[in-house]
Amino acid sequence: MSATMVHLLSKKEIDLRRYVTGLKHADLQGLFTEMWDAIRQVKLYAGQPRNAASTEALTLSQLALSIADHTEVESLRAESHRMMAYVLNADEQYDESISHYTKAIQFFEQENTGDKAARTRIGLIAALFMTGQYQTAIEEAQKADEWFRATGDEDGHARISANLGNLYHRLDQHSRAVEHHGTAVKIFRKLENREALAQCYLNLGDSLSVLDRFEESNRNFEKSRKLSQQLHLSELNVQARYNQAYLSFLRGRYSDAIHGFDQLREYFNAQGSRRHAALCDLDEAEIYLQLNLTGDALTLAKRAAGSFQQLAMRYEQAKALTFVGIALAHDQQGNEALQVFREAQQIFEREKNLYWAASLELYRAQVHFLVGRFWEARSLAASALEHFTELGIPSKRAMALVLLTRVGLELSCLEQASGYSEQILKLVQETPIPLHLFPCYSINAQVAEHRGDLDRAHEFFTLAAQEIEIHRSNLHQDELRVSHFKGKQQVYESLVRLAFRRGDPANHVFEAYNWCEHAKSRGLVDLLAQHMPAAPLQSDQSLLNRIRTLREELNSYYIRSESNASKAGVALRRGAEIDTKKKELANTLKELSKQDPDYASLQKVGIVSVEEVQRVLPEDSTLIEYFIARDEIMAFVISKDRVLIRRHICTRSRIQHLYERLRLQLDKFLIGNDYVREYSAQLLEATTDHLSSMYTELVEPLADALTTKHLIIVPHGVLHYCPFHAFFDGTNYLIDRYTISYAPSASVLRHCLERKPIENATPLLIGVPDENAPMITHEVKHLKKIFPQARSYFGRRATRRVFRREAAQAEFVHIATHAVFRHDNPIFSSFKLADGWMTALDVYSIQCQTNLLAISGCKSGISQLSGEEELLGLMRGFLYAGARSLLLSLWDVNDRTTSVFMQTFYQSWLNGLSKAEALRQAIQKVRAEEPHPYFWAPFLLVGNH
Repeated sequence: MSATMVHLLSKKEIDLRRYVTGLKHADLQGLFTEMWDAIRQVKLYAGQPRNAASTEALTLSQLALSIADHTEVESLRAESHRMMAYVLNADEQYDESISHYTKAIQFFEQENTGDKAARTRIGLIAALFMTGQYQTAIEEAQKADEWFRATGDEDGHARISANLGNLYHRLDQHSRAVEHHGTAVKIFRKLENREALAQCYLNLGDSLSVLDRFEESNRNFEKSRKLSQQLHLSELNVQARYNQAYLSFLRGRYSDAIHGFDQLREYFNAQGSRRHAALCDLDEAEIYLQLNLTGDALTLAKRAAGSFQQLAMRYEQAKALTFVGIALAHDQQGNEALQVFREAQQIFEREKNLYWAASLELYRAQVHFLVGRFWEARSLAASALEHFTELGIPSKRAMALVLLTRVGLELSCLEQASGYSEQILKLVQETPIPLHLFPCYSINAQVAEHRGDLDRAHEFFTLAAQEIEIHRSNLHQDELRVSHFKGKQQVYESLVRLAFRRGDPANHVFEAYNWCEHAKSRGLVDLLAQHMPAAPLQSDQSLLNRIRTLREELNSYYIRSESNASKAGVALRRGAEIDTKKKELANTLKELSKQDPDYASLQKVGIVSVEEVQRVLPEDSTLIEYFIARDEIMAFVISKDRVLIRRHICTRSRIQHLYERLRLQLDKFLIGNDYVREYSAQLLEATTDHLSSMYTELVEPLADALTTKHLIIVPHGVLHYCPFHAFFDGTNYLIDRYTISYAPSASVLRHCLERKPIENATPLLIGVPDENAPMITHEVKHLKKIFPQARSYFGRRATRRVFRREAAQAEFVHIATHAVFRHDNPIFSSFKLADGWMTALDVYSIQCQTNLLAISGCKSGISQLSGEEELLGLMRGFLYAGARSLLLSLWDVNDRTTSVFMQTFYQSWLNGLSKAEALRQAIQKVRAEEPHPYFWAPFLLVGNH
């Protein structure tokens, strides 16, 4: 800022008036020219993130207004309004800028200065559509463009095209947006206007991303970043990074997207850019909702809603409030969710957004249903159905009908429910709605089961299960996604139960087991299937690229299904596109299979049958696979030469009660050593009593069939948290009679067993001690003596970068550090390294090809279980990364006994015992010193034993 400007800004208003009235007109014009030059020098543009330069420009424009008010020169007043409007627009104050634009344009038109009026309209258009005044913006654009075309002003025509591109993008008319942005790019290339090109590439990339043209989109973002770096347009470069982060979200690269938004939010907050920081919050909240991480989603969505309210960005505010409501509903805060949904609905109604207003009505109906207010749910769902029928949106009509059918079943109005279910079937037959078929099939199956038509129920439950397999975790279960996982699990439970009630009795156990396996760890099996190591030379790289592109396009379709549903034509076209992409993906995988069957098999892990389980089972092993259907716990017992099913062995509610009582006893060890020493006998007695009850309920009914030396336990639901190896029969613990290992499912177990062992690699030891775990130093040093050839990284040397590099291949990996399990966000469960925490989400991005990975930390093995057994903790992360087996803990481990346990385990394994046998020896060693299961029972072996 020049000395003259600084001097004028320091003057009081009365002194400024005296100074201005003494200036000649030419001097005043010179002042305004100087102020315009200063503002244009910082290269502001509409919608940029707020920064220090934009704030300084605002100060200068306020000075211009003051100077103009002290003169009687109307042209200067118009120029000052134009200057203020320009700066306010760039400073995200769109409402305030519109009145200044209007005053300037009125003067320019009165004075017949059409060029200035047209140029001023370029900024007005952006301010209008940013505040939702789309039709007025289009009308102003037509006026300006007529002038530019008539006068041959190509630059002006290009700028109008760019603004129209932004407007149509905001209206979700993305093909038209691409057309207008393309026009602008061509003209600016011809005019060699590199600054304008940098902005246009950014906008074009954004619109292309919505059309799922990801590679083109990314190329345009890269062009924008390259030009903005060359021209020192740092703010534009940041915005390109923002759009690339959202592109990562669309492509299913959630970790990259979250990392990108976190970095950008810090930048925007430092610059004071409320709009862009709020947009980061909104987009990241949407990602967390996709990942079912509602705690973080709620925090971000609330913050975004508050920011958008202050910015008068009503559409974005209502959308953020909708995310708040969804997160509250996930968190079982029904009344709070209803209040927020009503507020969002009112905003959309004022905005005359009929689609979103009706959607909020359906959201409210869903919440009423979840809290048992069935009459209110029926009324709102019926109203939403009427609105979606008028709007011609079949997918939303289907979801309203599904909810009405569910209400009918809850109210025992079977005939009414049957009538709605028939409407659903008719709609499905008439209209392609592929992302909504699952709830349609599922509710028809439930109606048929209520009517006693088991064959028809089986037919529709099977169709629903097929939808689960096709669409993986992207199914649309209901409007709030609250019962998404529960709904999938209910389908599998029903199919298991139906298998015993219909068909050939000789095949009951085989069909039931097949559906049991489908229900278990579906997400983990898919992750293992997608795990792609470096492609072998014989694999066609073009096919691999095509597979990746198809997966990304399908992911984008799933994410955008909500917004596209508001336009019937788009929704119908997307339905056909999804079917086409699915078929193309299947055909491409078949083609890859012909070239390299082993590599292609990693793309899709099949569900194992009973016969396949018997084939891969070692001779001395018996697999016990539990399954919970509603409240019944059943068990499949499979060995090399025998398979049987034991039903109704106990109830889920009984085991839930026993588990809670066991946890209460284990948690008492957190009170302190003095308490434990004083009440050691009582603690041991109470704990073994609960473990004895668990044995009686879960193992004793199967005892006659357990004739091998080794047991493989495949739990389900709450059973994942139970230490089967510590179950007590009154005389012995189960680990005394058998060696024991675990698996999340038999399909995952097969994957672990069939992977070739890692050979010709050295062990990797990682140690990060702290004040809460001082024995880690001793533990790692002792292991180094046992394995002198091991690579060892201790203390400050054990960084995240080192771990990523060294863990890629190892005979085994031992991590001695503090680990935490996050119940709110299990995918962010983590273990501590020297320079930060390594989360389960981070583990997905690394290679960890090893025979065994052990974490001697707190609760490293517990995984959050959603309704369909989707394991989200570190267990899932390391199996995905390539580990053949895992040694993890179920509860907070004792530092001293853990050191003894690990030394005994590794020494026994080195001496030639199997991992399962070494585990038993380590348990017995610790138990000889500390008889309470708290000390010796936390560790379990998962995978290849």
